[in-house]
Amino acid sequence: MKTLSPSVLLRRAQDDQVVERKFAARPPQAAGFTLLEMMITLAIFCLLAAAVFGIMTGVLQSTSTLQDNQNRRDRVAALNAFLKKKLGEMPVASTLTSYQRGNGEGLAQNGIIFGNNNLATAIDAKAQANGYYALRLATFATAAGPGQPQNARQVLQEAVTTDDPALAWTPLMGDIKTLDWKFLDFNATLWVDLWNSSTKPNLVEFSMQPAGDLQPATMDFWVPKIDAISVNTTPQPASP
Repeated sequence: MKTLSPSVLLRRAQDDQVVERKFAARPPQAAGFTLLEMMITLAIFCLLAAAVFGIMTGVLQSTSTLQDNQNRRDRVAALNAFLKKKLGEMPVASTLTSYQRGNGEGLAQNGIIFGNNNLATAIDAKAQANGYYALRLATFATAAGPGQPQNARQVLQEAVTTDDPALAWTPLMGDIKTLDWKFLDFNATLWVDLWNSSTKPNLVEFSMQPAGDLQPATMDFWVPKIDAISVNTTPQPASP
């Protein structure tokens, strides 16, 4: 092993001291992120969160709109089926008339009344506080009693045209923007807005536009004209 001279050892020791002094003079390096880096990171996070929130909000609003539209279509379809059943199953000797209450509350006619002397039904449109209309139903049946029997159609028409508070209504559909009834007899060529004839029309058209829909929904109903069967009870002479 080679032995170093004292002068060489001294020089190396001096060099080591110089290196130590240089490292000691350097400031300590800070660990982690700087304030600027944290602010930039936070700003990027806020932008991403706002973008995600906007996308989710749009998706939820679209889903809610689609569900509302589907619910309205379901209600219109159910109303169509209900009116078709009611008008198509009128009893024998039934009549149908339309009526207007006061100034009509902005309508050409408020509704229709159909039935016979024993049972009558009214389909009525009533203005709501929000400016739209609510479609409702009421029925009246006569009760057997002494004296002249009541005519259910006349009693019900008097109650609906005077907006009798004692009449019990069943709601059918609310928030209707516009609605209209039209009637057609096969012997005529034009639809009419009011029907006061003693006979039933052949076709009834109901048009309505629910709030939120851009186009009205139109329903057409065929009204069967069923007359009572007359039976001759006079005894016939025996043939010779």
